[in-house]
Amino acid sequence: LAFAANGLIAFLTALSFAELASRFPESGGTYTYARKVLTVEAAFAVGWVVWFASVVAAVLYALGFAVFLVPILEHLWSLAAGEAPAWLASRPAMLLYAIAAVLIYGWGLARSSAAGGQWATFGKVGIFLLLIGAGVWGLIAGPPSVEEMAARWTPFLEGGQMGLMQAMGYTFIALQGFDLIAAVGGEIRQPKRNIPRAMFLSLGVALAIYLPLLFIIVTLGSPDRPIAAVAADHPEILIAHAARTFVGPTGYWLVVVAGVLSMLSALQANLLAVSRFALAMARDRTLPGRFSRLVPGRNTPLPAIQLTVVVVILVLVAVPDVASAGAMSSLIFLGSFALTHGVAYLVRRRSPDAGSFLTPFFPLIPVLGGVACVGLALFQALAVP
Repeated sequence: LAFAANGLIAFLTALSFAELASRFPESGGTYTYARKVLTVEAAFAVGWVVWFASVVAAVLYALGFAVFLVPILEHLWSLAAGEAPAWLASRPAMLLYAIAAVLIYGWGLARSSAAGGQWATFGKVGIFLLLIGAGVWGLIAGPPSVEEMAARWTPFLEGGQMGLMQAMGYTFIALQGFDLIAAVGGEIRQPKRNIPRAMFLSLGVALAIYLPLLFIIVTLGSPDRPIAAVAADHPEILIAHAARTFVGPTGYWLVVVAGVLSMLSALQANLLAVSRFALAMARDRTLPGRFSRLVPGRNTPLPAIQLTVVVVILVLVAVPDVASAGAMSSLIFLGSFALTHGVAYLVRRRSPDAGSFLTPFFPLIPVLGGVACVGLALFQALAVP
């Protein structure tokens, strides 16, 4: 329910993004749009919010990569030399894994202006489709009785409606990503046609995977006790432990591998977006002008990428764990999406027919989307640790 409700908010936001991207097919995302319609000072503030949102998201995915890497390292160590030492999962070791991933992907972005990473995307999607297929087969081949199903879904909404809102606030970041397409709008062929299409496809594919997968995890992932109890024991890699129940050990390792691929592809996308935000801001002198320089022959903004890597590593060291990074990034993105709705509203008011894509039911969509983002952000700021 939380993911479905977040999907609705994200869809409303994607409509505003699509209209703005079709009007201003340039790199820089919300910052670029704000610069077109707001004062320099307001655009400066918007730019820093959007830039920092993607920085924190990159931190989340770097730490998430470390979380999913640890079981692989421990398994390999146990095969080679017996019981794995505790330091493999220690805080310094996790930071080392995360920083290494940031450095490697930063180096890759400095070498090529293309985002790349298709192999990781196809790999993780393939694994998730396999898990969904295995779950559907399990439901068809040996469906639980009504009593068993009721037991697995009890208690329903364990934290009540406020708990559902908390879950939405914590997990909203999982649907972030479609907005990054706008961040590199200046590097996309036929942007007025392709950016809106890519945004809706991206969000649609994510929801088409998340919703059935989560239903199967809750239904089949814990036959002996409520899934909430399993989540309490394994908060960070719950899905891997649940998949072990209906697919066996292979399911566990498939999810761990998919987790590594998911975190790396999301890390790469956010590092790319952060560097392009910095590039756009440097061109307007809201960051020092030297960060707007491009490497001849490659057209990659090396100084902006270097700045991005340094800032992400600094925040990595400051953020205590994955849960904190997730809550923080969800909160900041809700704020930045609310700004996007506001900018979309102002743009349509000033030039009603300028874009190739127009949000339907104006002004209902940007107003409703903006209110939803602000409301969930305020609730999360008060209710989520």
